[in-house]
Amino acid sequence: MPSSSLVVAPLVLNHLWTLKPKSILDIGPGHGKYAVLCREYIDWEMWMVGVEAIEEYVTQFRLNDLYDELHLGDVMLVPDEVLNSCDAVLMADVIEHLTKQDAMSLLERIDAPVVICTPEHFFQNPKTHWSEVHRSHWTRADFDSTNRVSRYETLQGGIVVTLGRKTTGRRALTRDEE
Repeated sequence: MPSSSLVVAPLVLNHLWTLKPKSILDIGPGHGKYAVLCREYIDWEMWMVGVEAIEEYVTQFRLNDLYDELHLGDVMLVPDEVLNSCDAVLMADVIEHLTKQDAMSLLERIDAPVVICTPEHFFQNPKTHWSEVHRSHWTRADFDSTNRVSRYETLQGGIVVTLGRKTTGRRALTRDEE
């Protein structure tokens, strides 16, 4: 299902807005709603990069019109240069589609702050596409184990967490630092 709960969207946007990014990497954009919302509520001129696993979504949801740059394929195969090309990373209803091992490996490759939205309670999507199956369930302890949690909130069945920058490696600059 290429969508996420609209109830938590304002909280996700607030987490992103607090980071003051000039660019966002949106992993698993689905309908592409966060490209529109980020430009409207954070910065109209924001550079948006998307990584989408499902080729049909690119035309169905006009993702090439919504994103300045779009990469098609499995996020686990995306080069580190792409993963670290923006000031912030958004994973809205994505992390639960990865195994915990793959998700932790992916997060370790990302230097910039990451805003994650995931369901608070486990459920399974109807079988549609391989990338839409829920493969993991996340708790506060899982996120704490990254040693990067800078903000954690729950709202009506959703978890929104911001993982701060990695303390080692290259780090992206925020708008205030440039």
